[in-house]
Amino acid sequence: MKGLQMKYNFVHILYWITSCTVYGYVAVYLQYKGLSNTLIGIVTGGAALSSVFVSPFISSLLSKIKGLTIKKLMTILYLLMFVFFESMNLFSLPTFLLMGLYIALICMMASVVPILSMICMNYIKGGQYVDFGLSRGMGSLSYAISAFVLGQLIEIINASIIGWVHLISSIALLILLYSMPDSDIQSEDSTKEEGSVFDLFKKYKVFVLILCAFAFQFGAASSLSTYLVNIVTNLGGSTSLYGVAIFAMAASELPFMAITHTLLKRYKSETIILVASFFYLLRNFTISFAPALPILIVGMMFQGISYGMFTATITYYVNDYLDASDQMMGQTLIAMMSTGIGSFVGNVVGGVLQDTFGLFSMKLFACTLTVIGFAIMFTTLKGKIGKVNVAERAY
Repeated sequence: MKGLQMKYNFVHILYWITSCTVYGYVAVYLQYKGLSNTLIGIVTGGAALSSVFVSPFISSLLSKIKGLTIKKLMTILYLLMFVFFESMNLFSLPTFLLMGLYIALICMMASVVPILSMICMNYIKGGQYVDFGLSRGMGSLSYAISAFVLGQLIEIINASIIGWVHLISSIALLILLYSMPDSDIQSEDSTKEEGSVFDLFKKYKVFVLILCAFAFQFGAASSLSTYLVNIVTNLGGSTSLYGVAIFAMAASELPFMAITHTLLKRYKSETIILVASFFYLLRNFTISFAPALPILIVGMMFQGISYGMFTATITYYVNDYLDASDQMMGQTLIAMMSTGIGSFVGNVVGGVLQDTFGLFSMKLFACTLTVIGFAIMFTTLKGKIGKVNVAERAY
């Protein structure tokens, strides 16, 4: 069991290194390729909107195509990402083609997230306990370290190094994945016809409202994170210091993700989710109104108790409260509402606001989204918080 936990830890470590190469330096890489803030917003926003449709489609392939396993699906996705990233790296492409390839790259990267969650939940259903929060936290730490290292490498070489780091870490991930036991577990309930996204909207109203609130707050955080390099340079920092800021943000997730399972033994999921939502207020307002880089770093470190704790908790929430036949689509819906709709609004509007009215307008926009999200979350969950009945917890 320890061996399986360790391997799952490293799957997350390698995935989040590849994720950092795609998400963490998207503005830096595309600026290196000559794109403006508005075009970068179109890329990230277009990818976010596209993932709303692409992610559930890719997830549904596991139940629609006979013989398609999680390992085979992830192999196909990563092979396509290899080709797209290295094409951008090696060739001078027209702007529209470069934008199209990066949109596809982000869509496929986002589609892997619910698959990683289901690997863990399927192991649990099969009687092999794996701590998702710990593994996801290790992934965040690897994201933090890779962000810091990439920042230094870009300063020494140039932004093309990002593509080569993506290639090496992706190959290592696939090799590790094939060394793990199959996780395509099917329970009696999971053989039922899989529900669509629209079925989930009708069936799990509280879950959907939680995700709607999260979409607002994630959209605000996404806007601030995507254009963080602009915030850092506006405060007198460099690309290297941008890497330090990303490190502080991602590294803060590990301790909170790691303790989520312990907290869930004492407190209801709704309680932890509401606390995480409150700390999104502190995170986004501190980043937006930071007068100097040290205060900005403090704001970035609220990432752990906001995004980190929410992400780990909502994954277990799906396993606890959704029917087995709905859980794959439930995990996918989390990505759709956050990296899909939330990112689309935050990145597109954030990019346009910066180019039209300046950086401060984007910060005000992010703060407004954050307040709306917390208001929805508080209204939805205020009557559901409290300590958990141990008999209710399935793990």
